[in-house]
Amino acid sequence: MDSIKQVVILAGGKGIRMREMTEDLPKPMVPVGGIPVLDHLINIYEKHGNFQYLICSGYLGEVINKHYESVKNVKVIDTGLKTNTGARLLKLREFLDEEFMITYGDGLANVNITELISFHKSKKTIGTLTVTNPMSRFGLVEFNKNKKVKKFVEKPKLEGFVNIGFMIFKNKFLDYLNENSTLESEPVINLADDLELSAYVHKGYFEPMDTYREYLNMNKLWELGNPPWMMDE
Repeated sequence: MDSIKQVVILAGGKGIRMREMTEDLPKPMVPVGGIPVLDHLINIYEKHGNFQYLICSGYLGEVINKHYESVKNVKVIDTGLKTNTGARLLKLREFLDEEFMITYGDGLANVNITELISFHKSKKTIGTLTVTNPMSRFGLVEFNKNKKVKKFVEKPKLEGFVNIGFMIFKNKFLDYLNENSTLESEPVINLADDLELSAYVHKGYFEPMDTYREYLNMNKLWELGNPPWMMDE
């Protein structure tokens, strides 16, 4: 099969935990360094080749549509205001290639897309998730058996893995979806039960823009220069 050249970006949610920024903007259009998160995300992929992008819009989708209306390799598709993530993907059935990438429109990471595709091809499964050890939101305190504090650990990485997006699926994954599907629940659980889901481990930078604090941190990283999501892993 030829190289994967299509990227689906889920960008339809309302972003209720980011009310400070999303009254007039869909969350994927919130600016980091004056540039929408969606543009940063596309730039991550474009470091590794030329791709066609299908953006699943919903809340304030007209803002996304206007931003990309003259961009030839981006197609914005209205998938509904309250549609679940899996159902959004299902609405794209007629546009999807035999194999495609998909990610969330509000998370940035310096994933090596070229390596991810090679890994997926080597595993020959229907799907591949990109996973990482997330950073703790809190620093840790270590103490001895007498409850004397030994040291502080600044926001360590946790031991477990989380799905950070940057996924790849064969078209037959659509058979696991229905009109009420949430991508992150039954569809991928069933895929895993069928031993058709692989995990690509990402060891570099990852940050979702789920809160205003994370928005501020992303902008701070941009202002420092050489933002980590554009650095090699």
